[in-house]
Amino acid sequence: MKFRYFFIVIALIFTAFSCKTIEDKEIKPIGKGLASPVYMSKGETEIFLTDYILDVTEIDSIKESKYFDVRLSDDNNKVFITPNIYFKHIQNLTLFVAGTNYDIPLFKNANKKAIFSIPKNKNVKSVAFKSQIVDWQSVPMEDKITYWEYKTNLAPGKYQYLFVVDGKEQLDPNNPDKISNGSGGFNSVFEVANTFDNTPFLISQTQTGNSFTLVSENVIEEALVYVGNKLLSKEYVKIGSNAHKLTINIPSTTQEKTNIRIFAYNFFGRGNDVLIPINKGKIITNSKDLARTDFHTQIMYFLLVDRFLDGDKSNTKPVESDSILPKANYMGGDLQGVVDKIESDYFTNLGVNTIWLSPITQNPEGAFGFWPDPVSKFSGYHGYWPISNTKIDYRFGDARVFKDLIDKAHQKNTNVILDYVANHIHQEHPLYKQHPDWFTSMYLPDGTRNLEKWDSQRLTTWFDTFLPTIDFSKHEVVETMTDSATYWVTEFDLDGFRHDATKHIQLDFWRTLTNKVKNRTDRPIYQIGETYGSPELIRSYVNTGMLDGQFNFNLYDASVAVFAIDNEPISRLSDALKESLTYYGNHHLMGNITGNQDRARFISYASGDVKFDEDAKKAGWTRKIEMSDTTAYDKLAMLHAFNLTTPGIPCIYYGDEYGSIGANDPDNRRMMKFDGLDNHELALKEKVTELIHLRKNSMALLYGSTSIKTDGNVLIIKRQYFDEIIYSIFNKSDKIYTFKNRVIQPASFEIIKKTLD
Repeated sequence: MKFRYFFIVIALIFTAFSCKTIEDKEIKPIGKGLASPVYMSKGETEIFLTDYILDVTEIDSIKESKYFDVRLSDDNNKVFITPNIYFKHIQNLTLFVAGTNYDIPLFKNANKKAIFSIPKNKNVKSVAFKSQIVDWQSVPMEDKITYWEYKTNLAPGKYQYLFVVDGKEQLDPNNPDKISNGSGGFNSVFEVANTFDNTPFLISQTQTGNSFTLVSENVIEEALVYVGNKLLSKEYVKIGSNAHKLTINIPSTTQEKTNIRIFAYNFFGRGNDVLIPINKGKIITNSKDLARTDFHTQIMYFLLVDRFLDGDKSNTKPVESDSILPKANYMGGDLQGVVDKIESDYFTNLGVNTIWLSPITQNPEGAFGFWPDPVSKFSGYHGYWPISNTKIDYRFGDARVFKDLIDKAHQKNTNVILDYVANHIHQEHPLYKQHPDWFTSMYLPDGTRNLEKWDSQRLTTWFDTFLPTIDFSKHEVVETMTDSATYWVTEFDLDGFRHDATKHIQLDFWRTLTNKVKNRTDRPIYQIGETYGSPELIRSYVNTGMLDGQFNFNLYDASVAVFAIDNEPISRLSDALKESLTYYGNHHLMGNITGNQDRARFISYASGDVKFDEDAKKAGWTRKIEMSDTTAYDKLAMLHAFNLTTPGIPCIYYGDEYGSIGANDPDNRRMMKFDGLDNHELALKEKVTELIHLRKNSMALLYGSTSIKTDGNVLIIKRQYFDEIIYSIFNKSDKIYTFKNRVIQPASFEIIKKTLD
């Protein structure tokens, strides 16, 4: 008997040590963040596995599929997929990595052929095509003997375009559909028909324990459900007998905090996607159970450090030069001023939980640039002319106060993200002298200056004669400069980056940077970029291995036009919102802005003090912009309400909470006002605060499905998350509109909260 007890004791000891070894072993994550869907090409699609897997050497194999051919590169960095005739609207790619599976959704290319043409005229020598499709570049059209033609493939939606005939822009003579371009003119509109009205539209409805259901008005043929980055097997996903109901069981083994994603399709195409946060296998239904590091909870506030608050008078040192007029010089705002407002609960009371700081790296001492009327040069008060990539500008503070700012913000449950300039440096930066070959040429081969050629030379153009553009086509440059950027999230407990001039930088930089950030940090880091251009161009920078989102300027342009111009139809905004969901997903992390440093203030357009067809920058220099029509405050409130009730990350441009006025740069960068607000400003700020708190406390507004409908000149947006429903109604008509027994006055909005019966 004693031999038996001996073996039992030995077994128990071995088990104890074995358990301890397993528990203590650090499990290295395969990747960080949800695997973003791959938007497939018509033919072979190249997928960078480094976007998904932190260490591609750990990839064991790839699961074969009857829906596509798959080929892995020898170095494991890429996989090439070619769909076959059986490839339906959504498929799955399974990687086997370090002994487990990692799943990536694949979206079938839904683009359709689009043809633009204009009849020939014997007196015309050249015709070009210009459109948002080609980032407003002039692309030569093909000579077809009797007409000129431009062919492309486009996703369903509406597209603006023009023809350029012998150098002169004109509308399409054969297309009566046109839309305001926001500058006093018009663009023609081309529509690619969609079948979205027939695809599944999933709405979360009920939940019981580890099980929940979704319903769809349209038939569900198939649904792919992911818990984190693992595809659930069919045993957990049941489509109802009438194909309008979907029941999902969360595996009992799911203990980590993660998200469930549901993608469904039928014969007509892919429907909306659903995102549901879970913790320990339970669905999160209360926003208080979310964390500030859950990206979808972010409500962002941008502040220009120099123009926010002067908290330390000792570092208030404008450039000493008579060539700089006061509005283009330093005004004294600093990091201590931000700390003071964090401590006084300005941001907490407003409700925002993410502070975006303008660049704080050292800028030059001198005067640069030129404005002709009145004559003025500029200082680097804005922070976008770095002469160092890691040193904090002494006029803003130092590392101590910056760390204090971040600590104080985190104590208030607030994120801090930093604006980072990667595209260029100032000519006084030591790097320009040490490595002149690391920069693009300011001159093109034909001898012309490569200045401000945002689209035709977007990866090489200089922003000004004293701002050399870094040449990121050289990998040694990418390695060095991404190390400099990563410094900020390893040295400081930052929560993310806003990246300047994103589209002017090669994709290799963003892949390298994001990989380093994920490997060198142990916390979620949110990255958002700045790109003006087509949705295709914007989306090309957004995925798991690059950026989490970009600012949605196309949606902003539509919202400015619709809310600021009385006769602009609300359908334009509805179309733009649908386009955003089509291109970026129903739960995207794009930034929905109220304003921007490169635009006149929305409220000054809405009041008519700045005209859409004038040079807004010139207006700010040559006349005093004031407030002449106070109905503009109501229009700005509508813009806030739209941003705060639609998918994406709402972002308030400092001062827009009370209606700061101004034309374009630098007039739109006036000093922040904290005191002396008039009744209109106070009323707007109160309304914005109310809207922000509604957003942050509503699961429907953070994670709900989104349906969009227009009724005449009224926009109705419905957000639903299980039994919580939020309706946002924007009445642009000249008549009272009644919705669910609520009266919405002309030129106003209403937010209605309901509970599912």
